[in-house]
Amino acid sequence: MPRPFLTNSDGHRPVCLRCQQASRNCQWSNRSPREQHSRSPTTPDQSLTTRPRSAVYVSTKDPEKALQDPHIAAIFRYYIEHLAGWYDLNDVKRHFGDIVPSCARRNSLLLSAILAFAAASQSSSFLKKDLWDLAESYHLESVQTLLQLTENPDEFRTGETLAAICLLRSYEIISQNVSCQNHLQGSYSLLASRPAGLETGLLSAGFWNYLREDITVALIEKRSLMMELSQEHLPPTVEGEDDLANKITYLLGKVINRCLGQDASPLEQHEWHSLKDELDTWRASLPASFEPIWTPGLYGQSNFPCLWTVSGWHASSLQYYHTALAILSIAEPMQTGINTLQQIQRINDIEKRLDHHAVQVSALAIFSNSAPVWVNSFGPISFCGPWLRDSQRVHELIEETRKWGSKTGWPVASIVESLSRSETRG
Repeated sequence: MPRPFLTNSDGHRPVCLRCQQASRNCQWSNRSPREQHSRSPTTPDQSLTTRPRSAVYVSTKDPEKALQDPHIAAIFRYYIEHLAGWYDLNDVKRHFGDIVPSCARRNSLLLSAILAFAAASQSSSFLKKDLWDLAESYHLESVQTLLQLTENPDEFRTGETLAAICLLRSYEIISQNVSCQNHLQGSYSLLASRPAGLETGLLSAGFWNYLREDITVALIEKRSLMMELSQEHLPPTVEGEDDLANKITYLLGKVINRCLGQDASPLEQHEWHSLKDELDTWRASLPASFEPIWTPGLYGQSNFPCLWTVSGWHASSLQYYHTALAILSIAEPMQTGINTLQQIQRINDIEKRLDHHAVQVSALAIFSNSAPVWVNSFGPISFCGPWLRDSQRVHELIEETRKWGSKTGWPVASIVESLSRSETRG
């Protein structure tokens, strides 16, 4: 694929490792590889990206030296101030907001991954082509480093590497499309040889982020996860609210893998009840702090009930719970010996349950007023939203989804298209 024309501060272009290994010239072009869509900046941080900037690539081989460049430092700070929260949604210890930036000052892979993701996010939100070119260059540098690290698995399998993979996965989602996972699945597989649920610190935080990203794409594409899950991935103990958030993440992933696989067999009654019981047990274990607050008219008129929570992980956890129940509603084994009228009633009951779960998922996103919650909502909304029965709610959700995409730089066209089809049917 042709690469955009960029130069290092020393005048040299970054060289693609794949082209080096294949003994061929690395093709570069002056064109951006993605089509930009006209969109007005809608976030209050436009000042960070509207200053004149030069798309000059500065190598991150010496992270401290790279951060002396004011343009690079501004992109780095944008990640810290506006994007790290996406990853710390369910993390009370804020690994991606506090630990990752500190590690990036001495880890060139982590710094280049941050710069690739942050520049792509700014470019998508603010239509800054020079930032897009810079993001492409740092992504290429990151992939080169990852390929080199795979030659030494002991050095490769670290929390910092997994954190970089999570950031690069977000880059590929934002810059291309939600199904693009070009270089990262194989890299993750090397890291997954030991269950991350038994780990602590950055490796564990990276695992839960990788799983949530996998869930988002799987729900949008209506397929199973790219990764396998085992009981060992569960939090060994539930000590805090973040552990409860991680547990429902695992349970949703388990439901997705069992029900949405291309060749998955129909659920047996005992399987369905086992999965449903796990979800019910999780819901019953929640402290009162997880319960949504209902405040009619809090943000003006809406077709959805005004449900909000005091923490982002409360909203995301309840969304995952309702999404898992929606999948099980569709996957519930049909009883034998029911007649046509009973079957009609069964279908109506399923549609009512699906509408209920869709309303809950949508309301928790709309009234969260939180970019991390919005980003994490795209998967649940893509799967549950089309089951909304009220066309006015569908229209409102479409407008909200477009707004969230504009503010976060996330590609929402496929989600909007799916919701629009359901609006037409309504």
